[in-house]
Amino acid sequence: MTDRVVDREVLIGIGAYMRQVDLSLHRAFGHPRQVLSDYLREHSALPREVCGHFWSGLRLGPNDRPSGAPGIVRLRFVNLFRRDPVVSGSFFPLANDALLKIADYLDDPAAKVGSESPGLRMPLADLNYELSRTLRGSVVGAYGKVEYFEHDDYRQFETIDKIVGKKWLS
Repeated sequence: MTDRVVDREVLIGIGAYMRQVDLSLHRAFGHPRQVLSDYLREHSALPREVCGHFWSGLRLGPNDRPSGAPGIVRLRFVNLFRRDPVVSGSFFPLANDALLKIADYLDDPAAKVGSESPGLRMPLADLNYELSRTLRGSVVGAYGKVEYFEHDDYRQFETIDKIVGKKWLS
């Protein structure tokens, strides 16, 4: 699959959202899923809404897999000189698939977030790691301070809208 040029603010928002969902799933262990769904709805959006907004109709293909080290190094070098970064062509189908699995998981509001959540978090964490390795440090630093479910009060966290600099998902 070919690489894609993506608007900088959109990619920062997607990275921040994926980090927010990943960390929120981790912190919500033992809570009812409805609590996590309400948090995401209140502070950003539900995973299914994000997938519908950015990747409506996009499906995971048989050749879509995370980039290897040579691909990441190449994209990182290319992104040193670009305002709007380039990402792997398989990044969006993989992100869509991971977020849809989390959306399906959250659809059962009575169940608690439990031992299944690490299996859902890992693909999202891997994609976030790939994204952070591909982009410049200033871009990654922008979404590294995103707020998440039950974050501690000792650090400064920001909403996705504030990180992006405009209303996200508009």
